[in-house]
Amino acid sequence: CYSLLPTYLTYNLQLHDMRYSLFLLNMATNWSKLSRAWVRDFLPSASAPIEDSTTATIVKAIQRTLPLLSEDPTSVPFVCRYRSDVINPLTTKQVHQLSEYIQKYDSLSTLRNKVLDHLQQSSGDNSSTISRVETSIIKSELEDIYAPFKPPSKGSLEERIQREHPELVAKVDELWSNWKSTVVDNNSLRKLKPMDKAVIILANRIAADVEVMDAVMDYCKRQCRVQIKGVKSQKKAKGNMKSSSSFDNYHDYSNKVSSLRDHQVLAIRRGVGQKHLKLAFDIDDDCIYRIIRRNTPSKEQNHPLYRDAQMDAWTRLLRKRCTTRLWKDVSKRAEERSIQVFCDNLNKALLAPPATMRDQKALLALDPGFQNGIKCAILSDKGSVISLDTVKFMGSAKDAGIKKLISLLAEAKEASGSRHSKVAVVLGNGHGTRETRSLLKDAASKGSIEIYVHLVTEAGASVWSVTEMANEEFPDEAPSAVAAVSIGRRYLNPMNELVKIPPKSLGLGMYQHDISEKVLDEKLSLASIDAVAEVGVDVNSCSAAILEKVPSVTTKLCSKIMQSRPILDRHDLLKISGFGPKTFQNSAAFVRVSCGKEAMDETLVHPESYGLARWLLKALRWKLSDTSSISSISCAEQKQEWNAVAQKASERFKVSEDRVMTVIGHLYISITSPDPRLRKDSKDVQTTNIGSSSGCSSLPSHLCTADKLRGSKLPLRNIIATV
Repeated sequence: CYSLLPTYLTYNLQLHDMRYSLFLLNMATNWSKLSRAWVRDFLPSASAPIEDSTTATIVKAIQRTLPLLSEDPTSVPFVCRYRSDVINPLTTKQVHQLSEYIQKYDSLSTLRNKVLDHLQQSSGDNSSTISRVETSIIKSELEDIYAPFKPPSKGSLEERIQREHPELVAKVDELWSNWKSTVVDNNSLRKLKPMDKAVIILANRIAADVEVMDAVMDYCKRQCRVQIKGVKSQKKAKGNMKSSSSFDNYHDYSNKVSSLRDHQVLAIRRGVGQKHLKLAFDIDDDCIYRIIRRNTPSKEQNHPLYRDAQMDAWTRLLRKRCTTRLWKDVSKRAEERSIQVFCDNLNKALLAPPATMRDQKALLALDPGFQNGIKCAILSDKGSVISLDTVKFMGSAKDAGIKKLISLLAEAKEASGSRHSKVAVVLGNGHGTRETRSLLKDAASKGSIEIYVHLVTEAGASVWSVTEMANEEFPDEAPSAVAAVSIGRRYLNPMNELVKIPPKSLGLGMYQHDISEKVLDEKLSLASIDAVAEVGVDVNSCSAAILEKVPSVTTKLCSKIMQSRPILDRHDLLKISGFGPKTFQNSAAFVRVSCGKEAMDETLVHPESYGLARWLLKALRWKLSDTSSISSISCAEQKQEWNAVAQKASERFKVSEDRVMTVIGHLYISITSPDPRLRKDSKDVQTTNIGSSSGCSSLPSHLCTADKLRGSKLPLRNIIATV
């Protein structure tokens, strides 16, 4: 036995290598099929020809990216930043979309295998249908293809007919399978009795035909119209306080489904759900009958049996199935776009630049109010609380309120450490802002204190004030008293503060209550993770709320990292239980270690490229701590020198030149401007500072003053000033 063991092991290793090679070959073939099938959704123009060179480039990029995402769906931020040479020219948004496609594809594997088994056992040429099944990510599409093989459900018409007339079902099935190639004898049609039962069976076969379903759905997508009627007399559902007048725009409303806008779809769906509206679909039946005749194999289309089966297939089966699916698809598309707008707005809010306090070391934050007063907080430039107070000013308390505001402004000025500088006041933009601003102006005038006011959205401040996190920080304060702290901190560093608040409470999207809560939470969580990955976090000083948003870091792992502080270098993370190599790869480069053992730990460079980065620093004569070591000429002009260095580094370290250029870019940014929120040349980051006219258009002349604007019926939340 011992003498035969080496031969046995060698044989098994060879067999294992052969099986693994076949597995990789099959996977590569599968990636190729999927990339060709999905490329349409990633093209700049959906009408671009599939042979176009741009299309071919994107197909190859998708094929290279799929294996990276299939290993771990949470690796998208790592792939986008550190495998840009692989995914190029795909954008971050497209990589997220590709990751979503993979998840959908994997979730349908059971249904897909079931359909493929039936197709491979059936006779005829099914190669195109099999290819379609192998790449589909749409459940309804797979269900349509599976329909002809699906046994009749218990209690259905077909099941009862099959039980009562088993020979009739067999004859209709034989007739349906032979109709394509032969002209059916009328005598055989007369033998199909009872005729009404035969019509039902034949109608089921027509409705289950994939070509018929595709053609009818295509027509419905292009020509189907919605007819909306208002419900005049109704009892309000329990807990439904929404007035039917909110849906007056949709009473007696008609439009093509393809022309409906996203907000209209969501509003109609809500109105129908609340029993304020009735939804009906208008489709030309004659056109549908012509489409069915064109896409079914019969050569006896004028026979009464066939005409009756066509009508029954449409009126009993296809009409409801197609309109239901059409409305479901339109609603889903509207939801996805609404969620995308929400995520884009969240990304902009999180990546808003932090405040530059110049020589000031403190500010006064105000949360406007009426009866309960103005909640005030004096904060240091690092966000720590110096003092909390409440100013009441309603009625006879106005003079006392002004005096208290003067003392708070004086205290903020003293804490600021500069006698001659203006006092920074951060004011929540909400109910009572105008009155608070007026009171603040009077206090500054009477106290001879110069101020400059920053308006900050207060959405979500009250939500944060009642969280466990706020209670731990301010155990002796009422929740209403600490909302001003959140307002002040989101001015100092928006990301650090906004990640503590549930994204749905930030007022960044519309129709969020009409969208699937689970899907919205997942998408917003991914948007938060992307934003945190864009900026990076200091692993030794950041809060738990922001550390949880680092890619691949779970809540449990976050608490272990907090307990392991101080972290001396990035590789120390591997010593933490649960922090494996894959998690380290996905997350290590997004955490910084300030003043640690390794200087590279403060840069964007991934630990896997430290050796290459050190060589590049010497070759380019750069110093991590010295901005002046980099030439003042622009990146574009330095590219020629970089390309020459990249070529040498590629040969030395056996990596692609594109990967070397990625590392050079990370070093350049780390030395010049590591925080993307402060980067002037960043195209992706857009600030949300009030006063920016980016994206604005001019108002018409009849709305050129604030008074006219306030009197107009425009969807405005607040007007700060007009010019």
